[in-house]
Amino acid sequence: MDWSRIPVPDMTPVRYLATVGAVAASFVLLYPGRHAALDYLRTVVRGDDRFMITVSGLLLAVFGFQFVIGSAVGPLVRDIRSKISSGHLPSNVEEFVKVGAHVGWIERLLLYSFLVVGSPEAAALVVTAKSFARAPGAREGGKLIGDYYLIGTLVSVAASLTASSITRMALGLSPL
Repeated sequence: MDWSRIPVPDMTPVRYLATVGAVAASFVLLYPGRHAALDYLRTVVRGDDRFMITVSGLLLAVFGFQFVIGSAVGPLVRDIRSKISSGHLPSNVEEFVKVGAHVGWIERLLLYSFLVVGSPEAAALVVTAKSFARAPGAREGGKLIGDYYLIGTLVSVAASLTASSITRMALGLSPL
């Protein structure tokens, strides 16, 4: 087999984190008590609707609302890419935009998780941490990138809040 024909992936921080998480999850399944853990997981999945309701809400929050978020930021992304190609924005802004969807998935996963268990304070910390991590890149691109960041974040937070509220109501809890 010619291994040189297989492209080496560009390891962005998000891809690196996803790879490390996948490897760690694989090792968790290999620990000595895995049979007991798998039996417990089977019992939970088969016998408890709350598990399926919660997972369905999680999938809705992380991936289901992607179309809505993409529709909200899509025109801005097109403007950003045209300004990059015309030279009005630096080319490194493209990486900021490319990583946006992956950061949004992680953001919605964390927000949903904290909101569905009734911890909005922790959810607020997620948004704050994201602001500290992504703000320098948003400032670099000017108002257009700032608008992309702000609209994407607000729609992402609204999606997580909506999915977690629906899930909580389906579980018989108060929406917030």
